[in-house]
Amino acid sequence: MTKGLTVNVNIEGVTLPMTVKTTEDERIYRTAASLVNSRLRAMRDRYPSLPNDAYYYAMVLLNTTVDALRSGEKSDNTPLMDMMKDLSNEIDAVTKK
Repeated sequence: MTKGLTVNVNIEGVTLPMTVKTTEDERIYRTAASLVNSRLRAMRDRYPSLPNDAYYYAMVLLNTTVDALRSGEKSDNTPLMDMMKDLSNEIDAVTKK
């Protein structure tokens, strides 16, 4: 069994070490991190006075999951849902500090 490759992705200045199996997985995680950062910026611009960061993280997670579910009606979204679960766990860890 291959151990995997550790790659670091950055979400709003927080470096997240992620273990991936392939270079394609690495590309997906980097793309996902970029998408999350973009969506966070958009939410902060749209709703500048929310009480704290957890609201922005929750909104991005919710919207991204809704997008995944909608696209899942058209295709298998298991890899995306697994990635969303990983990101959700990382967000929980960061917001609880």
